[in-house]
Amino acid sequence: MAQAFIGLPPKGDRLISPARRSVKILMIGQPEDVEITIARLYQCNFCRVEDWSKPLPFSQIQQATMKEPGEIMRIYVRSMTL
Repeated sequence: MAQAFIGLPPKGDRLISPARRSVKILMIGQPEDVEITIARLYQCNFCRVEDWSKPLPFSQIQQATMKEPGEIMRIYVRSMTL
């Protein structure tokens, strides 16, 4: 179902690009909630804790999220149980 939703081609039809591109994952929330979520993502082998930037105060978020031409942004919002 997710494949149809985001429009991914079948695995055999995917083009392999020689150039690597990055995707920026943005997490904004209360410090404790952000740290808990990063720890949970690490436990799921999604990311390494040390790959995240140091916490940025809200005033620096706009500067840290400067976009490149043609980039889009999608935000995933999820509620968590503490």
